[in-house]
Amino acid sequence: MSVPERAAAGSGYFADYEVYAMGEAVAWGQITLGCAANDAGRDPAALIRRLRQAAADQHGVDPGEVRLRQVCRL
Repeated sequence: MSVPERAAAGSGYFADYEVYAMGEAVAWGQITLGCAANDAGRDPAALIRRLRQAAADQHGVDPGEVRLRQVCRL
C-alpha cells in the first residue's frame, strides 16, 4: 500500500461528489477545500471527513449521505 504524499504548504483539494437519499442520487456538485501551511501532511481520513462535511453543509444533509466520486490535490 502506498503512503500519501505530504501536501505542499498552502495547497488545496477539489472533490466531485453526489448526495444520496434512499439509494437515489438526489444532488451532485463540486467543492474545494484550502489547506493552511499547518494543515500540510494532515491525516487523509480527516481530509475526507472535512470534504464530506463541507459538501453536506451545502445541501443540508448528513455527511453519511455524501459520496465523494473523486478527490484531487490542487
